Amino acid sequence: MELADSGDLSEIFERTEEMALLAHVLASAGQGEGGVVLVNAGPGVGRTALLDAFLRKATESGARVCAAAGSSAETEAEFGVVGQLFPPNGPLGAGFQLARAIGSRDADPGLDADRLFDTLCQELRRRPTVIAVDDAQLADAASLWFLRYLVRRLRTAPVMMVLTEPTGPDALPPSFQAELLRHPQCRRLGLLPLSRDGVTQVIAAQVGGDRVPRLAADFHAISGGNPLLVHALLADHRAAHRLTPVPTVPSVASVPSSLSASSAAAPSAPSTPSVSSAAPAASAAFAKAALAWAYRDEPVLFDVACGFAVLGESATPARVACLVDRGADAVDQVMTALDTAGLLEGGTFRSALVGKALLEHVDVETRAELRRRAARLLHGDGAPATVVARHLLASPVAEPWAGRTLLAAAEKAMQDGREELSLDCLRLAGQSATTEQERAAVVMARVKIGWEIDPRLVSPWLDELVAALRRGDLRSGDAAWIVKHLAWQDRFPEAVESLSALAAAGDAGEPGVEAELHFVRHWLRHSCPPLEASVPGPSNPTRPRTPRLRRVSPASYAGEVLGKVLTEGPDDHTVAMAEEILRGCRYSETVVEALEAALLALVYAGRPDRAVFWCDGLLQQAGTRSTGTSVAILSGIRAEIALRQGALPAAEQYARSALSAISLPGWGVAVGSPLAALVHSTTASGMSGVAGAWLNQAVPDGMFRTRHGLLYTHARGHYHLAVDRPAAALDDFLTCGGLAKEWGMDVPTFLPWRTSAAQAQLALGNPGQARALVREQLARPGGSTARARGVALRLLAATGEPGRRPALLRESVNLLESCGDQVELLRALADRCQALDHVGAPAKARMTARHARNVADACGGDALFRKLFRDEVPDREGDPEGLTGEEQGSASLTAAERRVTALAALGHSNREIGRKLFITKSTVEQHLTRVYRKLGVRNRADLGDLLAGTNLGTGTPAMAMASSAVAG
Repeated sequence: MELADSGDLSEIFERTEEMALLAHVLASAGQGEGGVVLVNAGPGVGRTALLDAFLRKATESGARVCAAAGSSAETEAEFGVVGQLFPPNGPLGAGFQLARAIGSRDADPGLDADRLFDTLCQELRRRPTVIAVDDAQLADAASLWFLRYLVRRLRTAPVMMVLTEPTGPDALPPSFQAELLRHPQCRRLGLLPLSRDGVTQVIAAQVGGDRVPRLAADFHAISGGNPLLVHALLADHRAAHRLTPVPTVPSVASVPSSLSASSAAAPSAPSTPSVSSAAPAASAAFAKAALAWAYRDEPVLFDVACGFAVLGESATPARVACLVDRGADAVDQVMTALDTAGLLEGGTFRSALVGKALLEHVDVETRAELRRRAARLLHGDGAPATVVARHLLASPVAEPWAGRTLLAAAEKAMQDGREELSLDCLRLAGQSATTEQERAAVVMARVKIGWEIDPRLVSPWLDELVAALRRGDLRSGDAAWIVKHLAWQDRFPEAVESLSALAAAGDAGEPGVEAELHFVRHWLRHSCPPLEASVPGPSNPTRPRTPRLRRVSPASYAGEVLGKVLTEGPDDHTVAMAEEILRGCRYSETVVEALEAALLALVYAGRPDRAVFWCDGLLQQAGTRSTGTSVAILSGIRAEIALRQGALPAAEQYARSALSAISLPGWGVAVGSPLAALVHSTTASGMSGVAGAWLNQAVPDGMFRTRHGLLYTHARGHYHLAVDRPAAALDDFLTCGGLAKEWGMDVPTFLPWRTSAAQAQLALGNPGQARALVREQLARPGGSTARARGVALRLLAATGEPGRRPALLRESVNLLESCGDQVELLRALADRCQALDHVGAPAKARMTARHARNVADACGGDALFRKLFRDEVPDREGDPEGLTGEEQGSASLTAAERRVTALAALGHSNREIGRKLFITKSTVEQHLTRVYRKLGVRNRADLGDLLAGTNLGTGTPAMAMASSAVAG
């Protein structure tokens, strides 16, 4: 159905079968078979609209229509409905007199009931008559009694009676319904909401264009096909987009929604503005529609509907019954009514807009009381803290459990990424706290949640927590985290004081507290070593302790693994333990410190390939979040991983993402790590100006007493090398080395300061000192890993005799290829190219240069390539790709020559090659002769050396095909 501009019904939709049934009963009545139709429908489905449309049709067909409508205002007015049906002064006035004669308490004795009935029947038989009562359940008792009387006495008269009632507890009394059902021609007619096609018809009648299908889908999803709500949504949509009914659509120029008759008569081109959402922008009509079906003189319906609106997704029949003090049967009946009206789906309102519209028109005190009762009810049922908290935020409850619930809700909301809800819960919890301990607990929760949003938010609350710790109002397990936050904020003296107080506290030996202290100590050990070293151990020598089991959290376990890697170097066991920790962790369920420690353990164990797998998975779990401390820390780790893999653009991108996820002050002393990755990557990419700008960024003084400061100083040293300040670079590298030794973190896989210092010594012309540093690193734990050894061999070659360099550099290239560090591989290839040219092997040098070109393209190191190969590659014009003809080397080999070359390089004899490729020995020899000439080598040994310096899998396409031929 559709409402006209005036608000009256102009036509109905999807009621063809119902109208046909009513027409059939009317036709039967015209033939002397009286009938009764009872129309039953949920709120807003359109029983009144259907009745009005039928009565118009009946009037047009020549039938007499006697219509009335029940109202709660006239329930006590005797014969109120009868008076509407049979006006005393009308042609059927005998009906009103008859009702008073047989049913009134003060009936006139002079009235002859039989004569009046005969008079009424004579008048009714003149033509078919429709007696219609809308909302018959609201009719007065006397009128209902008289209607039952007529049903019994007019079975053979041309009279059709149509009554409407709502579905639910406010329907007609069972005794009245039973009387109707005993009539042989009684029909029950139940109305259902519109289908999606029906909604489409409603919208198409007033909105043109290709928007109709999308609007129909959205409107049906919100309204469930309830005609009243569909029309309201359409009205709001038209008001928001300044639409008027098709075909007389005014211009898009802002025309008021209420047009005068003259302006509406001037047609113009249809307007088709875009629609962003089906939800009405100005939901005035929708709110009125929701109230229209709720306020229908049916108090049970309204109360239960409000109960569903308050409880939302937590609504169940039992909870709603308790909330609104209604019986379970009544709630079930209302649920049935709302469900048949399309308003409910899965036991809750199909659209939150319906519940919102209802509650906005409930008085403030009643609404607040419903929220308080809902909070108590849900808390008693063990509902999730966030669900209970929403009711508490709407109307606080002064009960002890409320504060605990709000704190739990704040933590859960933070895990789910709902920061605003989390902060709202904490504000209310702080307002309701009554003791110092409760206030301290709220502030501690604020610190934890604020730190996750941005650590800068934590600073104002730390003073209050330190004071609470001194007073003894803070649980030691919570207080352990204060030490970490103080250290993060560069407040080392207060952190030392707090940690000392906690270590000496009486409850420091309790399992839960001890686990927290254990983790914080490990975190300090690998993040702020001087701070941890300045605090005495938790054990008191004068008080022997009995050994007992200790609870170990994932964070504590991960801290131990990272500490072992930093002090003892990498091994397979620590790698396996780190992966085991990550396997059992999820982004939203594990503190970021545990994830950070486990990932860094993999990175510093020389396994960036495994670290990138886990880190990318965790960032995917973070979803679309681009801010927050956890995302910032994970992005910073991802930048460090990319840097160790030589992926310079990725390292820069992730470092920038980390620095933008939270404020720079929020990074505290940890800002050194993302800054180090950013400086290192931009320096290697040839953007020394950008790197210098980041180095000019102010950093906390305490950063240089942390692990992050070591990484920052090391990156700054490489910047000094890039801008030709080797003395400053050497000073930075040696400073890193001294602190790493002092803190027990002197592991090359974490901080290869010796090879970095060796580069500075070479730049200063001190090859002997450089050689000593390199040999010292090779002897350190972790010095034999592929990346550390590959870099060391490259520098060792630079300090050795020219004749020994190609062999050392060949091993260096192979090691760096295996570990995946593209930048260091590029440097090793550049040195090997220069060494090969120096010993008189220009063809090998050209092949190595081409390999380096491919590596540079893969890692984004074009600037570094041009710098390294500016003078080293002989006999070429520009880049190696510029070579043509036979000078292209492997690129000029035919497919057959590539297959022979690959097998020859592996050491197969000519006879074996011929047998494998099904060719003669002579053909093999001819192929090899051409290969030697094209590649510029003299024999099979030179060919092996040449291909050993080139990765067949990542080199030129020709050599890649050769490699695949070998595999085949």
